[in-house]
Amino acid sequence: MSPLSARRAVLVAALAAALIYLPALANRWALDDHGLIERNPAAHSIRAAWHAAFSVYWPPEGEFTAGLYRPLTTLSYAVDWTASGGKPWWFHLTNLLLHAAATALVVAVALPWLRPPGALLAGLVFAWHPVHAEAVANVVGRAEILVAIGLLGAVLAARRYRRATTRGQSRRWLALTLASVILALGSKENGAVAPFVLILDQALEPAPLRRRGQNLHLGVIGVTVAWLYLWQAVAGQAVGAAAVAYLKDLPPTARLAAMLPAYLEAVRLLVWPFRLAADYSPQTIPFVTDWSWLSPMVLAVIAALLALGVLARRAAPAVTFALFAGLASYLPTSNLFFTSGVVLAERTLYLAALAPALTAGWILEREALARRRLAVAAGAAALLLAFGWRTVSRIPFWRDTRSVVIEGVIEHPENFSNQVRLAEAFLRARDTTRALAHYLVAYELFDRYAFVPVQAARLAWALGRRDQAMALGLQAYAIAPGHPGPAELLADLVLATGKKDSAMALARDAVTRNPGNLAALRLYAATLDRVAAPAWQGQLARARLDWLQGRLASASARLDSAGRAEWSPLSRAACSDLADSRTLLQALAPKLAERAETEVRQCGVDGAKMSR
Repeated sequence: MSPLSARRAVLVAALAAALIYLPALANRWALDDHGLIERNPAAHSIRAAWHAAFSVYWPPEGEFTAGLYRPLTTLSYAVDWTASGGKPWWFHLTNLLLHAAATALVVAVALPWLRPPGALLAGLVFAWHPVHAEAVANVVGRAEILVAIGLLGAVLAARRYRRATTRGQSRRWLALTLASVILALGSKENGAVAPFVLILDQALEPAPLRRRGQNLHLGVIGVTVAWLYLWQAVAGQAVGAAAVAYLKDLPPTARLAAMLPAYLEAVRLLVWPFRLAADYSPQTIPFVTDWSWLSPMVLAVIAALLALGVLARRAAPAVTFALFAGLASYLPTSNLFFTSGVVLAERTLYLAALAPALTAGWILEREALARRRLAVAAGAAALLLAFGWRTVSRIPFWRDTRSVVIEGVIEHPENFSNQVRLAEAFLRARDTTRALAHYLVAYELFDRYAFVPVQAARLAWALGRRDQAMALGLQAYAIAPGHPGPAELLADLVLATGKKDSAMALARDAVTRNPGNLAALRLYAATLDRVAAPAWQGQLARARLDWLQGRLASASARLDSAGRAEWSPLSRAACSDLADSRTLLQALAPKLAERAETEVRQCGVDGAKMSR
């Protein structure tokens, strides 16, 4: 039998990656697939995707949108929709083929360090690693696959650039490297780690093969910086808006303490991926904000992995590359330097699976194990069979949203997010009693997320449980004081009991704590109407809303209406409204601003103080 060639190793690994995910063709839409593909007009035609090229990834839902920017991922959905008429199986086929391509690139990247058998094993471990089931079997996981293809493609192109013998070859490989980096960046934000990955790869080359790559690195850094600027320009203040709510306001030390168990879980998933979850919110991973005995243990594990990567750089450069490139790909979603939208998700470990994959290939290559080839081969076969079985058994979990919700609760009833999803499913079925029950279970499991008691309180009120609703409303407000959601709930509840002053105080406090928040201003304007405040005061509040949304003509018309009204006598709240509207009045109604300033002075208290 002829020895295994590099080409055959690449093809066999890619074929294995495609074959194992054939059952995913029976899957439909699940979870985020609905909002990002099924109901997203930008994903329904190439023209629409092109027009949305400078829009955020998530279609806005009311006032909220996640500040993500992934135009090439959306374009890939549009291409699939155009080709298939929106048939889910076609989208899953594309994911399958992209996963096969990523696996082929893994083998190609490993080949300079590993002989074909070792590179093939690395590719097979990567292809069948169970942690990939979410990224491949759930359509929106495609972003992870595309960014991996972009980064690994950039590594291969940069290697050819460093070995180019003519200026024309250098230019072609430089262009291909930059195009691959753009693919990674346009697919998901963690493509920004491209400069580090390329510098790492060059640093691990044998000295005689190393070429100067400064121009390439400068080009990649320039493209990355330009892309980050574009992302900020498109998403603006929405960048970071999708951050995990209960991590967002924690100080850095407390956030790190809360994330350390997630880091340990990420390592466990890469090494022993047989216990999987669609969501790793509390209490699948314990939520702690104080340092405990677990903290030094997790830090020791991370330090040991980093030390292993440094020590292995000469004897096992493949292992060093896999460890550091995998770590870099995970960092943007690690909540270490800034909060992201997840505590931990298996799809975010797609490229991090390089670590176990290339390590397995290197172990097969070790000369010290040459006399134990049979044992090593048996171990590799057992590993692949175990990974393959777990992957195949996991694919149906992502069949549709109903499957994810029900199976998720069965697998991890301790996870509060799973209970929330089940409550929402009962709400869609108009079974409010069961929905309330699961919201209460979710709140019992984790009491740091104000959304849950807010939803539970509204259901309790609708079911006639007024005391329970009020208690839940107060608890939600204690979790997030002044946040528009709990404030609106409590304002509704106290208004229903006739306490107009309390409702006004809650609405006013929400505006004071969140002066630029549209939801808070909308709550305040609505509350003014409900307590029968002077009409001009409501017009002023709505003028501020229009001003913040750029509707200047409407804001001016409202100010004209407010200016024709009689203001006296002024309440403290009305005087404070005038003081807080100074910028608006000076910009759109200077004469009215002078009148307002006179009234504010007559109040005897500065508007900012009155707001408090």
